Amino acid sequence: MLPSLFPQLESWSNKLGKRPFLSLLLAFCLVCLALVSWPSADTAVNAAPADATDWRVAEAIPSSQPAYGVNFISWAKGLTPVSQSRYDHGKATGATWNRWPLYWNEIEQANNVFSWAYQDVAIHNDLQQGFRLDAILLGTPAFFTTSSRTFTRPPRPVPGHPLSIDAVQAATPQGLYQPVFTDGSNVLGPGKQINPANRWARFVFTAVSRYKPGGFLAQANGWPAGQGVTHWEIWNEPDLTSFWDGTTADYARLLQVGYLAARLADPNAKIIFGGLANDSAKLTFYNDVMTIFDGDPYAATYAYYHDILATHNYLYAWRSWYHVWRAENTLAARNLSKPIWLNETGVPVWDDYPGPVCEPTSPFRASMSEQADFIIQSAFYATYAGADNIFFFQLYDDCGNQPGGTNFTPVTSCTGDPLLDPGGDAFGLFRNVSSAAVSGCYWEHPNGDTPRPGFTAFQLLTAHLTDVLPLWRQRPGGSDPNNGPQEWIAFYQPETKSRILGMWARFGSAQTAVIPTTNANGTALLLWPDGTTQSLTAANGFFTVPLPPATNKNAIWDPSLYPIGGRAAILIEVDTLPPAVSVSGPALATTQIELAWSGSDDGSGLAEYDVLVSVDGSPFSTWLTGVTAVSATYPSELGHSYQFIVVGRDRAGNQANSAAITVVTIELTEKLYLPIITQ
Repeated sequence: MLPSLFPQLESWSNKLGKRPFLSLLLAFCLVCLALVSWPSADTAVNAAPADATDWRVAEAIPSSQPAYGVNFISWAKGLTPVSQSRYDHGKATGATWNRWPLYWNEIEQANNVFSWAYQDVAIHNDLQQGFRLDAILLGTPAFFTTSSRTFTRPPRPVPGHPLSIDAVQAATPQGLYQPVFTDGSNVLGPGKQINPANRWARFVFTAVSRYKPGGFLAQANGWPAGQGVTHWEIWNEPDLTSFWDGTTADYARLLQVGYLAARLADPNAKIIFGGLANDSAKLTFYNDVMTIFDGDPYAATYAYYHDILATHNYLYAWRSWYHVWRAENTLAARNLSKPIWLNETGVPVWDDYPGPVCEPTSPFRASMSEQADFIIQSAFYATYAGADNIFFFQLYDDCGNQPGGTNFTPVTSCTGDPLLDPGGDAFGLFRNVSSAAVSGCYWEHPNGDTPRPGFTAFQLLTAHLTDVLPLWRQRPGGSDPNNGPQEWIAFYQPETKSRILGMWARFGSAQTAVIPTTNANGTALLLWPDGTTQSLTAANGFFTVPLPPATNKNAIWDPSLYPIGGRAAILIEVDTLPPAVSVSGPALATTQIELAWSGSDDGSGLAEYDVLVSVDGSPFSTWLTGVTAVSATYPSELGHSYQFIVVGRDRAGNQANSAAITVVTIELTEKLYLPIITQ
């Protein structure tokens, strides 16, 4: 969660009490020095970017993704499921995944005494509504805690802050280092049983057994084969002490135990490394856990005890690329490849109730328009880096980061005193329903249960940025071609044979994007985050798109930074133009001819080449077919003339021929073969 970026926030919030976001502001001020260490990509047009480890040295990760999810479409709020209207709004986003927590401390109410009633209702209804679930397991029961910390606030009221836990619940549970199985081992095998002394193993095994396809709830409700919870996230933001007060090694053990217990219950279960907050003080947390597993002789056998890595990002859109890219590097260093999910990304708004409408510079917030831009930009960055699933946080405002029951009347005029102008966290794609009984918090919006602009922006993603392959990324518009004031990120969509290009201004000045067309007719569709569409026609082979300036400067750690670019534009055009292809080789050769060729295609990317040859003026015949290599050696004979043509095909099936080159093989005279003998 966004304000959980710093563990001190809860205690400051309690001390200040009257104004939730003022507590955030003061707490953030305490850690500004730490925040300076964050990478900042968008500092100046002509300066060397701090994200130099970015696209200049790293290629895009091939992918046919992303999938999309939304946090808290529903959750285990009681015996009455969330309304059908809420489910319908979740479906309308285009998301197919939901994400919410199963709190161990609420489920296991005494040693080995479990109450699943609320969770049964929520999971059954999620699956019946067609959603897949990223189910988070977290929260140590007080009677299993090893924590010596005191409570920083009272236990969480329902519904409260959906992902909050207190000091006791963040603790390493008792028995974590006991063997997972009753035979005294931590090795899966036939006939194994969970060791009840390992409390966490018992809970995970029990939860997965209950909700897996074919599990207890599936049998009780007659679910069809394959229906159930298949993805289990082990804790949330374990790199924050407010969520996990154990050591890095303790979390590695928590993940290991969770993986083994879940796989015993369901060999097909997918285990997700707890979504990382990416706190500046613990940016290496994932690699540190993986380093611990490097020394485990069973880690490779058990896929390093996770199938998916989850990561989070708020406000600063570029970091959605950065955090996915860092995770890819951690895996690649071990010759591993795993799906990476950005399963929390978002930014709360300040200019709509319950946001602090009197504070346009409210740290870590955005206007509703900027939130919509962030949604587009974050997804384009993450998808280019290779993210397989992207979850927006969250469907409604609910209670944001405040306790259940928090409410105030909308501010109609600003006093200038932040203590008298209240504000909360307006994360949602939808405003809360205007009912205390339904919303639990912030129920006085005059237009409750209506979407914000971000809803339309998210719909654009789920409708258009799907099943895509990364093409290229550029920053044109300035003197430095690698670090100009515009951001362009291009994808190819095989199903429609279209190039999908996202563009925005990086800084506070308007830009004009001039884009070469990939369409023979010079036509394209231009989409804006508010749903506005335009049909464009290229002039002299180029589209011209005005890009409004960036406006958000709410990054408290760097007041000069624009963490959200300007209004994002999405240009979609079918690729009908052929690639550019060339071939090169020597003018003269003997018994072998070294050839090289190249091609470029900005619309869908080069797919393959054919190499054709003609000997002494004969018709061209195919020598190589469908190759991706860009060089080869042709076995020639002396005294002949050879011509070569290379045919390049792009992913859309368009093809073009290179110009022909001629290579002559020369007859070597007899004396050239004689050795040189000196007197």
